[in-house]
Amino acid sequence: MNQTKKILGFTGLVIAMFMGVLDGTVVNIALPDIMNHFKASLADTSWVSTIYVLALAIFTIIAAKIADQYGRKKIMLIGLIIFGSFSAASMFAQNLFILSIFRFIQGIGGAMITPVVIPMGIEVFGKTKLSLITSIIAAVSALSAAGGPPLGGIILQYSSWRWIFGINVPMALIAFFLVLIFLHESYDETSSKKIDFIGTITLTLALFGITFGLLKGQDYGWNSLAIMSSLILGLIMIVLFILVEKHSAFPMLELDLFKIRPFTASSLVFFIISVALICPSLIFNYFLQNVLNYSALSAALVIIPVSLTTAVAMPLGSRLTAKIGASAVNFAGMLILGLSLSALSLIQTDTPKSVMIVFLILNGFGFGFATQSMVSAIKPLPVYKSGVGSGIVNTARQLGMCLGIAVLVSLLDAHIDLAKQQIRTDSISVINTKILSKHVKTVAKHEIRQVFKKSSKSTTTSSKNAVKQMAAKIKQAAQDEKNLPKPRKNSNLRKLYDASQKLNLGSQKLVTASTSLAQGTAKLGQANSSLLIIGQTSQHIAIGNGKIAQGQSRLTRAIALVAQASELKSGLRQVKSIKNDKITTAFHKTYLFSAALVLLCSPIAWWSGAVVLAQDKVVSQ
Repeated sequence: MNQTKKILGFTGLVIAMFMGVLDGTVVNIALPDIMNHFKASLADTSWVSTIYVLALAIFTIIAAKIADQYGRKKIMLIGLIIFGSFSAASMFAQNLFILSIFRFIQGIGGAMITPVVIPMGIEVFGKTKLSLITSIIAAVSALSAAGGPPLGGIILQYSSWRWIFGINVPMALIAFFLVLIFLHESYDETSSKKIDFIGTITLTLALFGITFGLLKGQDYGWNSLAIMSSLILGLIMIVLFILVEKHSAFPMLELDLFKIRPFTASSLVFFIISVALICPSLIFNYFLQNVLNYSALSAALVIIPVSLTTAVAMPLGSRLTAKIGASAVNFAGMLILGLSLSALSLIQTDTPKSVMIVFLILNGFGFGFATQSMVSAIKPLPVYKSGVGSGIVNTARQLGMCLGIAVLVSLLDAHIDLAKQQIRTDSISVINTKILSKHVKTVAKHEIRQVFKKSSKSTTTSSKNAVKQMAAKIKQAAQDEKNLPKPRKNSNLRKLYDASQKLNLGSQKLVTASTSLAQGTAKLGQANSSLLIIGQTSQHIAIGNGKIAQGQSRLTRAIALVAQASELKSGLRQVKSIKNDKITTAFHKTYLFSAALVLLCSPIAWWSGAVVLAQDKVVSQ
């Protein structure tokens, strides 16, 4: 096979890998649009995203094993057909249930694609190019995983949510023909053609139980029977799977692979950085859109530096690995990643966008260097075990993302729930300190309680609408002129109010005086026509003074209304500031938790790279 054919064939593999990983994250940003289109709940709509990840996590190792047994090229081509066909089907789905079914089958196609990319790449270029192959694949994986939300935002800005799925169709076709024409078949020659049915079933149930429990725990409740049963089932099935595999003549998964220490350690590192990936791709995206009110496209443009920097950092990390070894690069990646997540905790609602982008660039470099752990995972394995090894690493990535969604989103929700309680209490306290009428205070406190009562079970869109309705009702109540309070003491409006009241009292006295004069002259006017004219004039003056008094009274009420509106505006501004501070703090705690997890596991990254380096030295000697 000449070099051009090798490059074209490998390009097909790269495109396939990009698609398979991309669909695990790109759909998340489209969920509100899908929810509105089908008029469904957020819990039901979330299945469109989670069921794909569920299929990937369950079937990746199984697909890798079958590919080793019956041919990796065959499985890749079948996977591309399934993936492309059901991407097109998802694009035209007419209801949410059918869309979820199509997404599950699409996920099976993705599970068939992703684990065979590395072994097929090794078959093309040879084991000597393993570091380059795994670096490129790891870079593509990180780029597509981190680039999902930005790409989704761009698609939604200029097209329909349906093109989130439709974009896969041309890529699947290109990848299919490149693989079909330019790549040869490959197998694991040591693998038996016999299928370990019991091992396959127990592994499937184990991965289903754990993945389903992690993905849907937030929706159903962590203490619910469904989630507790699912997680317990998963754990029991893992134990049964290990026992079955130890005594199987033809095991589904060779457990001896986990005795290769750098493989196990590096898989764990890949698992941890996949957990951390949820912060920029999901948590920070949520912050931009729902706290800072960025559009999907604006949020995408802020986050996209993570993807671009990762794509640059991966080949740079490969070169550094070749010069100084995997230990330093893996460790540096984890360290930079942890520091970047800590840096995200410094972001406030008024932080300049340029500062956010700098932190995200730092995050991208961390991911780029840390994903060298994939090289450390695959490199120690025999060539014929690179397929199932790749399946294990990809499953670790999927489980890491599932755990990241489960833990980090749950942690964020818990912090936000606590923040909401504090916001409600502090907001009512703010309302109590403001100079407002009793009616306005009653309405404001009632509406604040209602908003927080609704927000616990509402979507982001409905929560925003509820806040707008709350503000509108409070402002409407503030237009009521009954029982208006006096403006705040020593304020300019209070001085104007007091002066207006004095003028009003003066006008009332003039009305009384001119009325008395009119009445007196009217009596005298019966005897004197000149006095009658004076009496009539006095009567007109009294009427005029009355109108002046009414106008002055309206002016006094208007000043009181302006003062109340100013107080209300100040109060709502304080409430908004409290909300931003408390919610932002909830995000900060989530970033710091993720940072602590990454930093605590960073020595494992160093150790895994060090073992690989030591083995390389032994081989070279």
